Amino acid sequence: MSLPLSEAICKYWVPWQKLDWPIDWKSVFGRSGDLVVEIGFGNGQFLVDLAQAYPDRNFVGIERAWASVVRLFKRLEALGLDNVRVLEADAAFGMRHLFGPKSLQEVYLNFPDPWHKERHHSRRLVQGPFVRTLAERLVGKGSVTIATDQVEYAAWIAEVLEGQSDLCSKHETTWLDFVGGRRPTKYEEKALQSGVPIHYFEWQQNSNLNGSIEVDKVGDMPNVILEGVVDREQVLVGVERQVWHETYKDVSVVVKMMDVYGHLEEDHRLVSVMVREGELAQYFGVSVVFREVDVLVKLASIGQPRATWGVKFAVKQIANLVCDVSEGLRVKSSTIDI
Repeated sequence: MSLPLSEAICKYWVPWQKLDWPIDWKSVFGRSGDLVVEIGFGNGQFLVDLAQAYPDRNFVGIERAWASVVRLFKRLEALGLDNVRVLEADAAFGMRHLFGPKSLQEVYLNFPDPWHKERHHSRRLVQGPFVRTLAERLVGKGSVTIATDQVEYAAWIAEVLEGQSDLCSKHETTWLDFVGGRRPTKYEEKALQSGVPIHYFEWQQNSNLNGSIEVDKVGDMPNVILEGVVDREQVLVGVERQVWHETYKDVSVVVKMMDVYGHLEEDHRLVSVMVREGELAQYFGVSVVFREVDVLVKLASIGQPRATWGVKFAVKQIANLVCDVSEGLRVKSSTIDI
């Protein structure tokens, strides 16, 4: 009998928003072992085959489609596999934030979305910055395998790989038409049976990888304390929705203040906020708490956001807005250093 979905989630699904970044994968698996990642595991068969073939290794599948995640849960439970965990996340974000430097033995990227339209090419996963991140997360001589049946995308991937030096080909050519001993994915089998040529890229970390490896840490929970005279019944009443656009470390940041809720305990306010930083979107609440001698602006216990730069910026902007609409208030103290 298969596990109820709730129990499968607890067993295989990694609650990355609640954990420190990068994730301590040894703690997640309860053991040490070479760490292998498949990005976009689809129906999960390729990942399951790897996990069965290498029981001493730890495998992480990254996927955004919930239906694929649930299918993998069922496969893992049916086979009794305990060396696979699932990240429901964007691949570029997950690779950059959730894995530490030199932590991955292998990465598999099977048939990524080619985003055919030229105006969508910026959404393609294989880009220069992503390749740099891959190289930084791989151990020395760690490998990445990419497979695609899209000729134009293969040319794109080849150009990206040939234009950098952090990864180098394991072969004399940029790509291969055949990889011996490889267990094909279901999609791959159909393509091969139809006579569609497939391009395989087997590259590895270059031992001459230069430069420092930057890891984004998640800081303390942001809060701002305001002091002064305030008419709490009027704070943020009638304020229109706000949108802020910023850039932090070349990442586009969008902050939206959506709704303000009043009539809460002691006239407190709850502000609903969305923050999008590159591939990461977080929805959460900001509390405006009226205390006896001051006003506290802090994250609410809604949405469980991580204190990224964008979240800190959002709390700071809400505090500034409270001051703007309440002339008697000013910032007394703040934990936000941006």
